[in-house]
Amino acid sequence: MSIHGSKQWMRLLICVALVVAINVMPSSAQEKTKIAGKMTVASPERPTLDVGDTPGHQLVLAQAKGTNVSTGEHKFMDGAEVVNLSFGDLAQGNGPQQGYAILSQGADTVFCKWQGEVTTTLSAEKARATSFQGAWFYTKGTGQYQNIEGRGIYKGKFVSETEYIAEWEGEYLIKK
Repeated sequence: MSIHGSKQWMRLLICVALVVAINVMPSSAQEKTKIAGKMTVASPERPTLDVGDTPGHQLVLAQAKGTNVSTGEHKFMDGAEVVNLSFGDLAQGNGPQQGYAILSQGADTVFCKWQGEVTTTLSAEKARATSFQGAWFYTKGTGQYQNIEGRGIYKGKFVSETEYIAEWEGEYLIKK
């Protein structure tokens, strides 16, 4: 075998060794856990301020409290207490809304920032139907959720003047 031939074999051997090493090394990427839930919350008071530029344009501030039920395969925050703080800039019940949802269960708490859109329609009988949808992401966690990262989507609707249901799904990981 010539020197040129042995250099080619050496290169091939190094390439094979690198491929094997890369495939055997543990992955540094953490797997995300898929989660889903359903929050039922009530907001007995929702102070509003009329903006005055167009009829029905209001700023709405609300604090709602309730419970989360896990609906996913992974039981994430099942039975947790929920506090939802929201601010809406609505014209005739339609427009952007944002806020924070806080889920607590003992020493474990997660803080989510969310934003989305509110849509209000009137039926032929003039019954009001208000729904909403958007996206969320974690800003902080405590207890077993310290260093949580994740995001997802939500959608929901008002089932009475003061109560609404929000279904959500997403994924998370605990950053090491």
